[in-house]
Amino acid sequence: MIDRSPPLTPRLPGHRVSARRSTGSRLPLAIVALPLILCACSVEAGTGATNGENKATFEGLERSAAPKVLTAPLVQREVVRALSTTVNAESEQEIQLFPRISGVVTAVAVEEGDSVAAGAPLMELDARELEAALAEARIALREAEDGKRNLELSVDEAKARLESAQLRFEQSTRELERKEGAGAGIISRNELDQLRLTAATNGADRDAARITESKAEAALTSQEITIERAALQVTKAELNRSFASVEAPFEGVIARRTVRVGDLASTASAAFTLTDPDNVRAVVSRSQRELVFFRRAEQRAQRATGSGVEAALDIEIAPEALPGLTYTGRIQFVSPTIDPASGQFRVTIGVDQPEEGDERPPILPGMLLRIRIVTERHPHALVIPKRGLLREGDAHWVFVVDGDTVRRVAVTEGFSEDDHVEVIPATGESLSAGDSIAVVGNRDLEDGDAVEPSPWAGAGGATGDEPEAAGKQADDA
Repeated sequence: MIDRSPPLTPRLPGHRVSARRSTGSRLPLAIVALPLILCACSVEAGTGATNGENKATFEGLERSAAPKVLTAPLVQREVVRALSTTVNAESEQEIQLFPRISGVVTAVAVEEGDSVAAGAPLMELDARELEAALAEARIALREAEDGKRNLELSVDEAKARLESAQLRFEQSTRELERKEGAGAGIISRNELDQLRLTAATNGADRDAARITESKAEAALTSQEITIERAALQVTKAELNRSFASVEAPFEGVIARRTVRVGDLASTASAAFTLTDPDNVRAVVSRSQRELVFFRRAEQRAQRATGSGVEAALDIEIAPEALPGLTYTGRIQFVSPTIDPASGQFRVTIGVDQPEEGDERPPILPGMLLRIRIVTERHPHALVIPKRGLLREGDAHWVFVVDGDTVRRVAVTEGFSEDDHVEVIPATGESLSAGDSIAVVGNRDLEDGDAVEPSPWAGAGGATGDEPEAAGKQADDA
């Protein structure tokens, strides 16, 4: 029986030659394989093969010519826009304690790691010289107070003398006036001159007594100043004596101790470092372009305080020393100035320590913290691996795999994460969660192309978890 079916041609049904698609390695193989196929067809024709069997052979060849692509599902989940930085934790209250005076250490009451209350003694210095100076100042104060009492007596005596002189002056003055009023011939001129001399003398004695009183009062005032000065010396001596004992200015934990009994403590060297581990903060520097954003967030946080409203920003803190554990934070205040050297401003973030019953350990001052500040959320975003998003100029698109063909969908790029990106369908386009997106082998595709899809090992539900085999799978595609 003679086979009258149309002769075979090298061009396969539905096959298109594209200048962009690299098919140079496929067509030669197809051309080489074509004579073999023709021979096989001829043999089959000689033994009674049908046209239907030849058609099946060409369909298989057509399928093998379709490019392989790896696909990942389009996932709907929350994506966020976030700022990330790394900084060391610091205590809101951490100070170095320096002795106020130099001296030999006679006692050390605490060790590193000890919790202390406010006012608790930490160290004692040799205070014998200070106590002697205090005793001397107190003696000088008593002497000044005794001198004041003597001067008060002198003032009283001066006042008494002044009163006596005043009386004698007034008496002699009245006697002189009486005699002068008696008229001439009743008293002699000599006696009148004697009365005038007596009145003048009594007036001079009165003036001298008045000056003596003023001097006594001035001496008393000066002595009162001396007493105040002596009392001040006593206060200074008592203060110096108190410096022999170094005390904790606030409740906290001893982070460092550098002195031992017998050491000569100096005012230039810190004896202790006291910290408050319960109140920890992180101070981060941000570009001045973000100042307005943080200012608004700070204002929202202030309005939300005590009102039950959620915080203005979500701040996630991950200590490097505590892998797998996260903590929350809050903005305490934003610096009102810009550093002219760096062009940055400071944002102080309070760290929320675990409450009682929480198994997480507290964050300690000095820990390296990775801080992530979430600035905006898209709770129902459509997310794909970044490999699936194609760009050319301002145009963005993805290829959705429908069966064995692809459909080009124009999109807008949204929030971006490490390995994934949010895609937003352009006007008139549609995407749905669960759509298969070509992520590997999608560079040379066109709308409506036939493909041979396979799941991408690195899809991971758009979580970014890519097995090691994903790289090899992408190379094979």
